[in-house]
Amino acid sequence: MKKLTKISIIVWVITLTVACTQRNKDVVEPLSLDDLPQVIILDDEGDGDVEDSDEVGIKLTLLERVDPSGENIAGTIIPLKQDVTLSFEITDPEGFTTLSDYILEGEAFYEIDDCTTSDDEGEDLDFNYDASTGKGSVTFPAGVEEIEIAFTLDETLFDDGIFNTDDRGFIFKITGTTGGKDVVANTDQEFEYDVLDDEGIFGEWVLDHNDATAFANFKTLFGLVDEDIATLNAVDVDEIIVEFKYDELSVLVVLTETESVTECGDTEIENKEIELEMDYDELTDDALTGEASFEGEIENDNESIEEYEYSGEFTITGSTLSLTLEGEYDDEATPETTLTLTK
Repeated sequence: MKKLTKISIIVWVITLTVACTQRNKDVVEPLSLDDLPQVIILDDEGDGDVEDSDEVGIKLTLLERVDPSGENIAGTIIPLKQDVTLSFEITDPEGFTTLSDYILEGEAFYEIDDCTTSDDEGEDLDFNYDASTGKGSVTFPAGVEEIEIAFTLDETLFDDGIFNTDDRGFIFKITGTTGGKDVVANTDQEFEYDVLDDEGIFGEWVLDHNDATAFANFKTLFGLVDEDIATLNAVDVDEIIVEFKYDELSVLVVLTETESVTECGDTEIENKEIELEMDYDELTDDALTGEASFEGEIENDNESIEEYEYSGEFTITGSTLSLTLEGEYDDEATPETTLTLTK
């Protein structure tokens, strides 16, 4: 799949616009960035979830521009001044042939704040989707930085209890725009959704913290980069979940200690958590044995960033994962250590 960075998108826009301002074959008037059109892009170029996932969200946003205030050197998103209608299409189904067998319906909305969406306020983004063709359209409203399209998936279609190595998923593309002045969409970008097989490496695995050896090994590995993990006792822990996601590894320690959390006006008592997130450097995802390596970052008190990494191999037997890793951080290293986890 063709991957486009924001830099390549900017080059594409400049090329497009310069072509329209050429007075003759020898003279091209230079353009300021303010003269460039607004560009609607896909916020990401891929995502994935396990077989029984019932929804995928695809975000559409605006390409960052020079900040008129000068406060953000890296650029800022300037909302549209007029509504724009986007057309889109879902193509390239893999693992299934009829789109309506897997992608059932959809909706579109944008966040007003952390607690409210446009849908909560009854605002209609004129979302249309034809499940038989995969084609549809949606309004990108004026004054909004980002919208999201959420498709409902048939969670039973691929959940077969069998380890699959064939690709499964689909591609989403913006195909055009109508309305709005000086607004274009990047129709070269693609968002690829992958169905992840949780009979393989993907999904959640649980470590038995009441097993003294398993818990000691866990602390040896991840205590290297987190002092709170290094000093844990088993009685402090409610559960430990290691999750292989689409593009990262999550190590989550749910503590027995609780705290009061207020969100959107509701207050609940929740368990405190310690979480590490690491990007994949290498991961074998088409076999039950393979290589695995991850990279993470730690921000120090002085805002400097230090990197750490884990590397090793794994074997899956039934519902048991044997994960053997070595860790390196801040000129220190762990010995080769094996974690045994279960689904």
